[in-house]
Amino acid sequence: MQQTGGKAMEHNIRLALSICFTSKWHSGSGEGNLLLDRLVRKDARNRPYIPGSTLKGVIRENCEKLSRTLKYPDPSDPHQTDLTIQDNFHPLHKLCSPVDRIFGNKYEGGCLFFRDARLREEPYYGFLKSQTRICKYRKLGTAKAQHLFSSEYAGPIKFETAIDGYHDDLACFEEAYPPYAYYILIAGIMMTDRIGGDKSTGSGNVEISFDALEYNGESLSLEDMFQYLDSELYTMTREECL
Repeated sequence: MQQTGGKAMEHNIRLALSICFTSKWHSGSGEGNLLLDRLVRKDARNRPYIPGSTLKGVIRENCEKLSRTLKYPDPSDPHQTDLTIQDNFHPLHKLCSPVDRIFGNKYEGGCLFFRDARLREEPYYGFLKSQTRICKYRKLGTAKAQHLFSSEYAGPIKFETAIDGYHDDLACFEEAYPPYAYYILIAGIMMTDRIGGDKSTGSGNVEISFDALEYNGESLSLEDMFQYLDSELYTMTREECL
């Protein structure tokens, strides 16, 4: 593995993000009230927010899609329970997939931390609205009997959040450059265009921008990022580090 003076190479990434919803959206709390069946998740101040776990799930899914598209080693299947089918019951530093290395898998958690996305400013009047819909059979396109329900939606608004990562011995092209896994993470964030429920009906459209992008305390340039999304180069680099 990559080492510096006999010491494991350390990596730290910090990303500050702005998440701007451009359509109505619903991040569900799993609860309802007397009037609505599905409420938007809110904090102790009764202000909507997006849980860090939701962001992590959406971004990881994008990173997995990107990893497969670019022919990086496949990430582990989180639903797989038969250990004889895939060889992923190992410490993270022994896994091939750069996605597993930073996010972790079902056997070991990764050192990538997503903060809840909070409102950047006070919500405007009428920010929350409700909508009543029917549930349909997807294949038939007909309504299900006794399946009328009401949902709470929030309007377009901007959130801010941050992501911090702390890792050891990730594959890098050169010591001064960020690891391949961090480039995949940034690209996965840039791919994110929808968050929350009811995406198939046009809800949850977002635009994400970077307020800060740092690796080991130094600013990163998005313009220089894409040339390192090379799976063959990653495989060669990783083999040299082992």
